[in-house]
Amino acid sequence: MSLLKLKRAVLVSADAEGGTKLNAFDNALLKAGIGNANLVKLSSVVPPDIEWLSEPPSFPLGSVIFAVLSHIESDAHGKKISAAVGVGLCGSREGGLIYEFSGECDGEEAMETVKKMVEEGFAVRNWKLSELKIAVAEHSVEKRAGCALAGVVFFP
Repeated sequence: MSLLKLKRAVLVSADAEGGTKLNAFDNALLKAGIGNANLVKLSSVVPPDIEWLSEPPSFPLGSVIFAVLSHIESDAHGKKISAAVGVGLCGSREGGLIYEFSGECDGEEAMETVKKMVEEGFAVRNWKLSELKIAVAEHSVEKRAGCALAGVVFFP
């Protein structure tokens, strides 16, 4: 059996407004650099030997990429919303875990929440946390619908 080997990953985050909640989400995906790709939802396990990039590459239109996303949309004017992902790594070559959080809060609370989630996930597995990566987006809804989005994107 041949399995797809994911080799690279990047943290993304963005916030945006749109005419509807779906448009706000789409605009946040575009702003994060992944809006013109087809996203396949992953759960939360980081494979070993991942190369971490600092920004997403330019994906050809319609590319299939794999993602763990956290997002929240709201059309309540003045509402503050945040999304975060926390990536805990066992070591540079051993892999790790990803946790997602979104809510009506500021980015600092979202970041602290995913940090605690990663720490608990590692504790119950008796794994040693050697590195923590966090992406967070915060948005205050202005005129229309808003979205805060954070994620991890994997690709071959």
